[in-house]
Amino acid sequence: MVDPVGAKVVWRGQVVPILNRYVDKEGAQYQIHTKARDGALVQDVHVTLGQLLGALNDHATHCVGDKVELTRFDLYIKARWWSFTRGEVFYRINDKVDSGRIRVIPQTELVQRLAAVAAG
Repeated sequence: MVDPVGAKVVWRGQVVPILNRYVDKEGAQYQIHTKARDGALVQDVHVTLGQLLGALNDHATHCVGDKVELTRFDLYIKARWWSFTRGEVFYRINDKVDSGRIRVIPQTELVQRLAAVAAG
C-alpha cells in the first residue's frame, strides 16, 4: 500500500497535506492541520477515510452524469477523480454515448469555462 502521508486532501474547505497516519484494529486515522479564519492552527488527529471522502464530495462542483454546456453539443461528466499530488478534482467529459474526443479538465478550469459560456 502506498503511504498517504504527504498526499493532498480537502479538509475544512482547504487543500492540505496529510501529516500522519495512525493504524489500529478499527482502521486508519489521519492527522491534518488547517488554518482557522483568524489564522490559528487547527489540528485534527482522528480524521477517518469516510470523513475525507465526504469532504471531497462536498468540494466537487459536479457529479458523474451531470450535463455541462461547454459547446453547442451536449456534454456530460463521465468520470470524476481527485489528484492527491495536485490537490484538485478532475473530470472526464464526453458526449452521451462516450464517442469522439475525450476531454479531461481540472475543476478550476471547468468552472471558469462554464462561467465564460454563461456570460456569453
